[in-house]
Amino acid sequence: KATVSVLNCTALRAPQSAMAQHHGIHFGVDIEEPPMGTPVPPRPRGGKDTLRGYPLLDDALNTMNNQELDFVCLPMMQQHAFEPFGRSARILQVTSWCSMVVGKVATWSGNTKLDYDSEDQAVAQLSCDILRKEIAYASHSTLPAIMLELPNKASPNLARILLSTILKSMSYVNVWVRVPLMMGDSRDPEDNTAWLMWNALRTLCHNHNRLNVMLEVTPHLPKPEILQRWVAEPIKGLVLNTALFSHEKDGCSLTDEHQNFLMMMHRFKSQVILSGKVHPRLGSLGIDMRYYKNYVVNTKATMQFTDQEREEAPYHDYLQAPLQPLMDNLESQTYEVFEKDPVKYAQYEEAAFQAMTDMKKEITDRKLVLMIVGAGRGPLVKGAINAAKRSQTDVKVYAVEKNPNAIVTLRGLLRSKDWEGIVEIVESDMRVWDAPDQADIMISELLGSFGDNELSPECLDGAERFLRKGGVMIPESYRSYLAPLQSHKLHTDVLAYDDLTHIETAYVVKIHSGFLISDAKQCFEYVHPKPALPYPQSNDRMLTITWTAKEDALCHGFAGYFDATLYKDVMISIHPETFSEGMFSWFSIYFPIKTPQLIKKGDTITATYWRITGNGKVWYEWCMTSPQLVPVHNPNGRSYWVGL
Repeated sequence: KATVSVLNCTALRAPQSAMAQHHGIHFGVDIEEPPMGTPVPPRPRGGKDTLRGYPLLDDALNTMNNQELDFVCLPMMQQHAFEPFGRSARILQVTSWCSMVVGKVATWSGNTKLDYDSEDQAVAQLSCDILRKEIAYASHSTLPAIMLELPNKASPNLARILLSTILKSMSYVNVWVRVPLMMGDSRDPEDNTAWLMWNALRTLCHNHNRLNVMLEVTPHLPKPEILQRWVAEPIKGLVLNTALFSHEKDGCSLTDEHQNFLMMMHRFKSQVILSGKVHPRLGSLGIDMRYYKNYVVNTKATMQFTDQEREEAPYHDYLQAPLQPLMDNLESQTYEVFEKDPVKYAQYEEAAFQAMTDMKKEITDRKLVLMIVGAGRGPLVKGAINAAKRSQTDVKVYAVEKNPNAIVTLRGLLRSKDWEGIVEIVESDMRVWDAPDQADIMISELLGSFGDNELSPECLDGAERFLRKGGVMIPESYRSYLAPLQSHKLHTDVLAYDDLTHIETAYVVKIHSGFLISDAKQCFEYVHPKPALPYPQSNDRMLTITWTAKEDALCHGFAGYFDATLYKDVMISIHPETFSEGMFSWFSIYFPIKTPQLIKKGDTITATYWRITGNGKVWYEWCMTSPQLVPVHNPNGRSYWVGL
């Protein structure tokens, strides 16, 4: 666990370090709304205007600039006299400040607490009228966002106003809903009320992509599973109150629990809004909000990222169409990326080494025959030759590849690596090649993110006829896995295409902003060489899987993974629980569902998956049958398929 030492007060009076200036976090300051009933200050007849309990735009912007922050959250409503920002000298220079101001929606008027869905029709009408005015002014001033408090009940009236005035209009204003991690004074780590209220509001708003969460960190935190689920939501940032810090003699600090949550959210590039007041003792030393800002910056500076994490960061939540390996030839750049994988090829070499070691005990009168089917640019060939040297085995290697461009590279390697007499390069599709010999060991790397989704079963069925009786195929078997997934980001990106085809397509993606509603369970399995009956002789499959939801969630589809047994106990895996550390050749796969489904903790989730072959293509179909019925997606491969 990374830790941040208590920040020293004296040190923070010095200018910011280079590290703090390049932290990559956007910081805001929360200007508090006056207490309910605070009278509106009279308009001055001359001289400088004063706050008199009401925040003014000029003062807020000066606070932001003086404390080296990036934006300010400022109440828009001047209550009875509606003139937001109207006393500012900069009101006519809106382009100089509008991008730095988030408008806060009022929570009261006069002596009335605003409630858009109040049973008192007069209160509901007043609340809605004020909200419409604030939204209109935010749009007029081209503010980037407004921020409103999360209602503590279902609020269809609020949702209707948001949809009609912002979310379904030409306005570009975003709506930030300030959601506390725990509602009220709750201390129950199982308390899920805040998420349920948020989910009710966003469902009423059609899961709109401009409705986002500003997550308020509370003194008491829910359990880790509930915290983890928030990363699957459209989080714009955190609200961090200065009261959360314990102020000690030499400085201040957060609890380990709060600090760990803060560091988790750093991985999702969260903005931070600082709220509350500077501790009086710190204020007496001339210290301001920069003190807390620097604490947050230092927590991020302590985080350690592996080379793999840095390499994968640009691909986080980026939807990619699966490869069509038989219809298309891979580009050289794609080969190059895969060849840099430090784990996959080491495991393949180890599997080949163990297979040769075992096989040469039985075959002593000739060379072992190896066939690399789908040789690409040669990494498996290199691994096989290295394995032969390690095991002191004489081998004959056939490198079979259908891509004529990759063949050029293989022939170059043949000359430069002195493989003459060892390796024979064959330019052919493995399914139609007429091999001159029988293979003792057949090696392939035809696996996709879902194991069989790049047609490994079909390809190896065609090549298996060249395998000598008792021969070995690497991999020996592979299995796909599925887990119900919540991910607002992925589902929103799919919906953005606004057509059925993309909803019924599976995507390769490095899932970052996602939450597994239950653990992954096995789906399909393929074994090579293909066993006799009762093992299925067709490559078609159908399976119904059930899971138990570990938390309330909104299911946006399913995450798919695979693992493979290369030889005996030599494995590769992208399954979350058995992941091959350091391997990056495969990301997970995402199967969307058209309409997100509310799942309650303890619910039984049931889905059926089909893998079907026909008319020169292979495709998947999927549906849910509990807790709600979700129609079959991609029937007859109408939207997504892989060509044979």
